[in-house]
Amino acid sequence: MVVKLKLEELKLASVVFHHLWTRRNGLIFQDVFQSPSTVTTMAQVDHVMYKEVLTKDSERTARRQTNEFSQSWKPPAWPFYKVNFDVAFDQASGRMGIGVVIGDSEGELMECLIAPKKHVPSVFQAESYALHRVMELCIELGLSQVCFEGDAKVVIDAVNSKEEDSSWYGQKIEDLQQIMAGYPEWKIVFVHRTANVSAHTATKLAIRVSSENVWLEDDPVEVRRSIMDDLVCNVLNQS
Repeated sequence: MVVKLKLEELKLASVVFHHLWTRRNGLIFQDVFQSPSTVTTMAQVDHVMYKEVLTKDSERTARRQTNEFSQSWKPPAWPFYKVNFDVAFDQASGRMGIGVVIGDSEGELMECLIAPKKHVPSVFQAESYALHRVMELCIELGLSQVCFEGDAKVVIDAVNSKEEDSSWYGQKIEDLQQIMAGYPEWKIVFVHRTANVSAHTATKLAIRVSSENVWLEDDPVEVRRSIMDDLVCNVLNQS
């Protein structure tokens, strides 16, 4: 008997096949073994994120067509710091870049970080690693009152969720939740790309460098320009 798959099932199957091929290459060339359950979970997560990207693209197109108000960056209330982060991920090479911009209640830059990383197998792992590095950075700086913002919706929603997940991905999320639990005045919020432009700009630089770079109370020209645009936009929105 021949069973015809529905369109969504066919899309998921294609993602599973891709991960099976990646699993085979990882075992042959890197001596890394992934269990069938891990492959299935990774495929399901990537499929969900793929649909999310398509939805975001449709939403962005609709907003442009209807001239709806776009979400913009706003400085945090004193004495909080706002930490915007973003991730660039190249599936073919397994390479990612992290962009982080930390600002105070006046909109002034406190720190900017860009960092590359190799051998990353999926978008989910790239985004969860980025959030983990961002949290580490805030701990290093001694920041106890922080609002994290990013457009990694799947990871952010998972960290904010109270549901238990016993999968490998669930363990990564639990690690992030445990760090958050130690800082009761930390919060993490999903924002659209329009409210995360500075971090996105930093990420474009991160994917091109070979090691982590940090700027204290200073930043690359491209990031500074984005920050100034955010501040101007915020003033115009308030007027």
